[in-house]
Amino acid sequence: MRKLIFILITLLVVGVVLHSCGSEESPESVLSSSSEVDKLMEEASDALDNSDFPLSVEKYTECLRYFKEKKDTANMSECYFQLSSNFQRLGNFQMALNMAEKCLHLDSCMNELENMSSSYNNMAAISLAAKDLESARKFILKAIELEEETEEQAKMSVRYGIASEIYTKSDSAELGYEYAQKAYELDLEKGDSVKIGKRLSQMGDALSAMGRLDEAEESYHDAEPYLSKAKDKTSMCINYKQLGTLYSKEGKWESAIEYHEKSLELARKYNLNYLIENNLSALSKLYNLRDKGRALEYALEDMTWKDSIYNQEMQQTAQQFSAQYDLWEKEKRITRQANRIQTQKIMIWTIFIAFILIVLLLGLYVYLHYIRKEKQELHIKYSHALITDFNASEPSPETKSVHNDIDIATETDREFLLKVNDVISRHIDEATLSSVKIAEEVCLGQRQVNRKVKAITGIDTGTYIKMKRIGKARQLLDSSTLNIGEIQSACGFESPSYFSRVFKDVVGMSPSEYRKSGRFN
Repeated sequence: MRKLIFILITLLVVGVVLHSCGSEESPESVLSSSSEVDKLMEEASDALDNSDFPLSVEKYTECLRYFKEKKDTANMSECYFQLSSNFQRLGNFQMALNMAEKCLHLDSCMNELENMSSSYNNMAAISLAAKDLESARKFILKAIELEEETEEQAKMSVRYGIASEIYTKSDSAELGYEYAQKAYELDLEKGDSVKIGKRLSQMGDALSAMGRLDEAEESYHDAEPYLSKAKDKTSMCINYKQLGTLYSKEGKWESAIEYHEKSLELARKYNLNYLIENNLSALSKLYNLRDKGRALEYALEDMTWKDSIYNQEMQQTAQQFSAQYDLWEKEKRITRQANRIQTQKIMIWTIFIAFILIVLLLGLYVYLHYIRKEKQELHIKYSHALITDFNASEPSPETKSVHNDIDIATETDREFLLKVNDVISRHIDEATLSSVKIAEEVCLGQRQVNRKVKAITGIDTGTYIKMKRIGKARQLLDSSTLNIGEIQSACGFESPSYFSRVFKDVVGMSPSEYRKSGRFN
């Protein structure tokens, strides 16, 4: 017990010191309310959609300051994720990777498998753009592994798509083509036209690397009408660049120049810095034997872009070193001041503060233990209450009571949960019902839906849906004449065996045993 108290005191003192240092170094947010930050988040997202990446970075950075002050880990993760995407498009891969790693760290702390998979996928894409193929392979395989562990696997086509690009550029074009085909089949099944275009383009990359140039050209051209529908023109820009590269392989110089210039025009328009540099380099080589003046013009601009990216990295390194140096100097000054304090005063204050902290920590420990235990009991009670709550628009009295006990923070959260219940009620007979469908119908992102459901109910979205299905099954077993197979289908279970297993895990008996018992608990 004494050791525990000593460790807690040490951690608290260190935390106070670090918090004080952090407060001095980090500028305070000018935002004062959640409504202001919500508006700023929308503006940042709009700027990203409109390819105004510097403005998007500025606004997401301001939002991040606000969320840091509020210690809102989930929204901090979202800001880091979006900042990473912005920096990647600006060609600042070092900063993009840094933001992605911070996002991954937060997602890991929250044990959000879907978000962790997205972060690893993002890091793989950044490493690919930076031509670090070894890191890219490591990151994408981890992303696929985590996605396979999730219940929905909603983003698997995206993971396969990035894997295709990585393996195609790693001299494993056959494997790259296999991944592209898997992704294409998944997107074709969903009818996602923009992603279908991306997969066709990725298949073209793999076919080109395998030397099947005619098939590659056909695949690239097939992708164009799909990609033209996308608001984000990055994939269209890449597709044009790859067509230019293909025509260079075939010796069709005029066509190669045409498509590289199309890609360059899009890259300039939408501030895609790394693609600007890639196209400038290609065009300088293509014009070298035809128009020395144009070749020199493109080569000089290419050098300017490379120097710009290099200077950004050097500037960032210098700033980091300067900040570290200032921190060292501050620590030295604090140490010198501390040494001048009389030993007697230090001992008196230390004993006094330690006594106060011990009393406070003991009280805090008892209080937190009580709160944690009560919260666990409420969530267990809530999970059981869900089984008997089938009306999506209005919860049952039992569930209402539990809602009140859990003390949902805002009326907005109550309305959100009612919307979720309504979606589940209308689609409960669909085996494919998941947080993706819920997110579409409540007009929120999938990550936001997962976080909000878990924050309000204490269980993840997949479990919440499953509890609703079991509740509906119990209702039908109790009050209808439908047979077990019909009830299984009506509640959205894929097979009788799976239905029976899940029902028994939750209720404690099989569906047939439950019906024979004639009880509805």
